[in-house]
Amino acid sequence: MRSQLFFISVSFCFLFSSCNSNEKNEEINAVKSDSLSSIEPKHLAIKTTEQLTDAKGIIGLFDVPEMLTITKMDSTSMSKVASLLAKNYGILQKDIDFIKAEINGSAGAIYYNNDTSNFIFECVIPISKMPTVQPKKSQVVVLEASRMLVYNYYGPYTHLFTAYAEIKQYCSKYNIEQSGPLREFYITDPTNVKDSTQWLTRIMLPVK
Repeated sequence: MRSQLFFISVSFCFLFSSCNSNEKNEEINAVKSDSLSSIEPKHLAIKTTEQLTDAKGIIGLFDVPEMLTITKMDSTSMSKVASLLAKNYGILQKDIDFIKAEINGSAGAIYYNNDTSNFIFECVIPISKMPTVQPKKSQVVVLEASRMLVYNYYGPYTHLFTAYAEIKQYCSKYNIEQSGPLREFYITDPTNVKDSTQWLTRIMLPVK
């Protein structure tokens, strides 16, 4: 089991600050379609999660099985999301300790909308087996199996928007349609890895 989750000490402002600013929109538009030139159609072949790699960028389509998790869903205005995310990961950690669950993978989040006045999100932590007792302030949820487009982003969280710009271009190029809320998993613990260029965030986009 991982010790204390690093999310408690990491600010999530990168996800939301100035998300609609002209500066960011200009940077997103600056991501050229040329960046997709090295992506071959063979990447559209369906893979299993056993074939997941840490290679940079879009690594293909994967059939992701059901995932047993402990979760906390919430919503708030965009300006308050960062502090609420940190609070909720703290709640999840306490509930994991209470139910004596074993963490089974990297923690992450699911994002359900882009409403700045009422942003809906869910903090998730995979666990290895169904607990015998219920958590106090969270829920045990089985995330449904889904076909996912997977993107490995390396870098500071403030530049995650560039990954989403490339994902959007990729989906447009290959006529891939999103079928559900996206998932992010934070593979690297920034409290252990100080170089932000080495931080790995795995983005999973459910697709038809």
